[in-house]
Amino acid sequence: MAKLWKEPISAIHDKGKRIAKEMRKQGKPFKAYILAPRIVAGGEKVTLSGSALKLDEKLAAKLEMVELSRDLITYAHIIGSPDPALPVVLKEVIEERGLFTHGIGEFFLLYGRFEQKYGVSKNKETREKMMEFIKDRKNHLIKYKEYGTQRLVPLPYAVRNVLGHGNNPNKIKEEHIRTSIDVLKEWIMV
Repeated sequence: MAKLWKEPISAIHDKGKRIAKEMRKQGKPFKAYILAPRIVAGGEKVTLSGSALKLDEKLAAKLEMVELSRDLITYAHIIGSPDPALPVVLKEVIEERGLFTHGIGEFFLLYGRFEQKYGVSKNKETREKMMEFIKDRKNHLIKYKEYGTQRLVPLPYAVRNVLGHGNNPNKIKEEHIRTSIDVLKEWIMV
């Protein structure tokens, strides 16, 4: 049985090495990719995710995963399930990280613990409680448009709303999630 497993894996690794070698010859240090629906209507907003793949023996398998992920994201979009976390989650899988490494699951767990600890559950209450902790730490604030008004809000508040609502027009970056996790841990430990 082990031999049956090793042969196809070996073939995939050999293909990955060949692709990586060819890309290095072309002077490319990595393979960039973007995960998004293959088709969208004009003016539609969708979540994109992407990164760079190392040029190693896993490259062929990861490139195939990129294509399959694009198909999955496209079909999710077609059936009306535009989950903004899907491209990010699939990116993490392709890059051999789990959700807690990326932080979405950990972020929501900590956000919930923050609300429990301080007895807040409404958006305004949560935002105001977070503002008490921020004080002069401007790097924990982000421009955020809400109810037609743009203002500075706590980073974890913005991250939660963007991740939790697929139609939220505000944008966040991966480092915002990681920073929010660190900030929430700090606030929960107070």
